[in-house]
Amino acid sequence: MPRFLTVLFLILTCAIGGSAAAQTRPADPLAPPDGIGPDLRAAYETGRLIFNGHWRPSGTDGPDNLEGLGPLYNRISCASCHSAGGRGKPPGGPGENFLTALVRIGVVGEDGSVEPHPLYGQQIQDRAIPGMKPEAELSLTWRYEKGRYPDGTPYELRRPELTITPDPGPNARWSIRVAQPLHGVGKFAHAVPGPDDTGRFGWKAAMPSLAMQNASALSQDMGVTNLFFPDPICLPTPEPCGGDRNEAGGVRLMSLTLFTELLPPPDLSQHRNGKGEMLFMKIGCGGCHKPEIALRTGPERITAYSDLRRHRMGEGLDDGLPEGAAASDEWRTAPLWGLGAVLADDPRAPLLHDGRARGAEEAILWHGGAAARARHAFVNLSREDRGYLLEFLGGL
Repeated sequence: MPRFLTVLFLILTCAIGGSAAAQTRPADPLAPPDGIGPDLRAAYETGRLIFNGHWRPSGTDGPDNLEGLGPLYNRISCASCHSAGGRGKPPGGPGENFLTALVRIGVVGEDGSVEPHPLYGQQIQDRAIPGMKPEAELSLTWRYEKGRYPDGTPYELRRPELTITPDPGPNARWSIRVAQPLHGVGKFAHAVPGPDDTGRFGWKAAMPSLAMQNASALSQDMGVTNLFFPDPICLPTPEPCGGDRNEAGGVRLMSLTLFTELLPPPDLSQHRNGKGEMLFMKIGCGGCHKPEIALRTGPERITAYSDLRRHRMGEGLDDGLPEGAAASDEWRTAPLWGLGAVLADDPRAPLLHDGRARGAEEAILWHGGAAARARHAFVNLSREDRGYLLEFLGGL
């Protein structure tokens, strides 16, 4: 392990040992947590500057030293996708750009396995620095599907359909991924391992540490090379591209990881128990969306409403694209803490990995596989009880 990561682990283990009690949401959603000393606060602010800062191509002038963007990339900063540390959303339809979402891609080999696409690699970078062309143009449309509850209440779901130009070919498999919320993710690295412990970070829990997750985002999303991902993102041409194999630098990666590690968890101080929570547990939602997770750093528990494990979610959420050890229909249980604030701003906020679900109800209706029984129980609730359960989710 690089020396700077060893130091980072020691700092963070000491830094996050405080109480997991709900906090009052600050006016500044990226404000440092209460109770940290001046040195740690200064390091946090350095990480915040990197999180919000705009990377630019090597050799160009700017207000900071964040050089190394591209040559191919998706966005110029972490905050471009994770605005205020929040979640992203997909385009609403054709003509809208991918601003806080991206497209992962692969191709099915002769043996049935999925490998990086020969042209696009593992991710489509739809932007490029001056003098270069982006990998592809993306256009998203939605196909709508109608259904009814057993009591006759109608509902509508939507499924994404993506046009990629140039055409990636018939064996290509793609998956839209919206930016995930970041508040509280630092706690996940310290959760007590489950019986089949996997990575903790990313939609498919593919990354074992927050440092690796940040390094992957720097590389794939911004084209910034680093210790873990030293190869630049380039088109498959004979001419070399890129320069330094560690454009991010160890100190900047450490500072960025410290910042994301210490982002305070969502505020659940207004959360109240009630009939909705009883129904949530009774029909089986709490089997995966566990209300509490124990931490290895002490007696505290966090109320993330997730087991942080991967589960097979059925044909409806099978994107055909495995990732690491995760199957194509396998997804990490999404933590539900902070969902209430999202739904308060927009009751039809886009949820799930690709933002197809417009609000919590549609997200539940997309569940299958390991969650099929819970979904079946939900649709067979009375309309009033479904309302109680959704009201509970709106308070998390």
